[in-house]
Amino acid sequence: MKVFIILALIIAITLISFLERVANNKRMKLQLKESYGKKADGSIEEFDRRELAALYYNVIKKTIPEDELLDDITWDDLEMDNIFCRMNTTKSFIGEQVLFAALHRLPKEKNWLYEREKIIKYYDEHPEERVEAQARLLQLRKEDYNYYIPVFMDTLESQRLPFTSLCRILQITLVLLMPAAVITMNPVLVTAAAANFLINIAIYAMGKNKYELLLESLYAMIRTVKTADVLCCADDLECMDVKDNLKKLEKVKKLVSILERKKQGSVAGDILALIYDYIIGAFLWDFTIYDKLIRLLSGRQREFMQVYRYVGELDLSIAVGSFRRSLPFWCEPEFSEKQFSMEGICHPLIEDAVENSFTMEKNMILTGSNASGKSTFVKAAAINIILGQCIHTCTARSMVLPNAGVLTSMAVRDDILSGESYYIKEIKYLQRMIEKSSGERMVFCGIDEILRGTNTMERVAASIAILSYLCEKNCMVMVATHDLELATALDGPCDNYYF
Repeated sequence: MKVFIILALIIAITLISFLERVANNKRMKLQLKESYGKKADGSIEEFDRRELAALYYNVIKKTIPEDELLDDITWDDLEMDNIFCRMNTTKSFIGEQVLFAALHRLPKEKNWLYEREKIIKYYDEHPEERVEAQARLLQLRKEDYNYYIPVFMDTLESQRLPFTSLCRILQITLVLLMPAAVITMNPVLVTAAAANFLINIAIYAMGKNKYELLLESLYAMIRTVKTADVLCCADDLECMDVKDNLKKLEKVKKLVSILERKKQGSVAGDILALIYDYIIGAFLWDFTIYDKLIRLLSGRQREFMQVYRYVGELDLSIAVGSFRRSLPFWCEPEFSEKQFSMEGICHPLIEDAVENSFTMEKNMILTGSNASGKSTFVKAAAINIILGQCIHTCTARSMVLPNAGVLTSMAVRDDILSGESYYIKEIKYLQRMIEKSSGERMVFCGIDEILRGTNTMERVAASIAILSYLCEKNCMVMVATHDLELATALDGPCDNYYF
């Protein structure tokens, strides 16, 4: 009777636990479905993972052509951190990093942009598949140590344990000494085996903390590979390259899975697992397996990072689809060599924004009264050139965009620590525009209150010289100013407009 009651209790607890998991899974999927198309919560002030989100971009930007990068000055001028937070509904740390990196790149080649559009539309039109993908992405978790994977892969050789050779020697001697000591019971051999065992335990104890921290990155990497494997098989999207890369990482996945199961047993408090941990620790097996993993990965960084980006692209694409549905209206841009026209453009961070339509046929000088919307209009134009080329989405009724880089000089600040005044900082901002305007790629230059850091006479004279120079270069210039003298002096090379 007691045995029956115990068995009944075990079955009841197991059943309740199973039903609770099923209920939680249903609730989570319902929340994912309902949250799609809703505005992302929070602002950059509340976003505490900004530096972590930037780690992937900091690693890959050295491989990106300079004329495709959005520089830090423009990023800050346009408050792109807030734009990032506005659309960041990603569910994984990888998606967050890939979205952050995507907003920093304005690629000249647009074919990949149309490939991204396919993924965005697929998940937007297939809600069940989208929810399943998001549920899987949630399992990757946004824990701080996960964000360091790109850095870990970029510095892989330096992650090797420095005492691997010593470990191998101590392993071999222990394997030879222990059987010999047990068989012969020779006091010398027994003492040597015991000393060898204690030395190994000491090395294991000293190296275990660093080793386990590094293993956390490996565990997160394997979860990434497993996620890519599931998503690649589940979704009706072409991913043959990813499947090939996953096959090349199969051996790494198996080795890490063994270590992960061992760790989970230890954390769970399993006595046998704890004993196993110490016995294996004495043989320094974990260290040699870890070193083998690093050597295997050393030839597979490219394959892994392609899988990493694939997972991030799926998460990013779902976030972009949600961002689109959260807007009152949006459009896919058309691209041209030099044409820049917009209908019903508005700034993505402004609720109930006033729409503006405009065709830019020549460089533009924009005047008007204070708080009339000049700066906001210039920012809206620049932001939409960026979003159109990054995520194939513009906050406008329709847009035709040039294939152009974007540079701004708007939110200029002095720098007390470097001893640079407002004027010097602005001169440097304008200097980079002059340098980049001589390149092969067209540049859109957005300038607010040019040279406001100096007196009227010098400001007007210098501004006319700078803008006249830019008008002859491969760039499109949009200047907001209160200096009506500029409008008069540059009438011809520039069109004049006002708010």
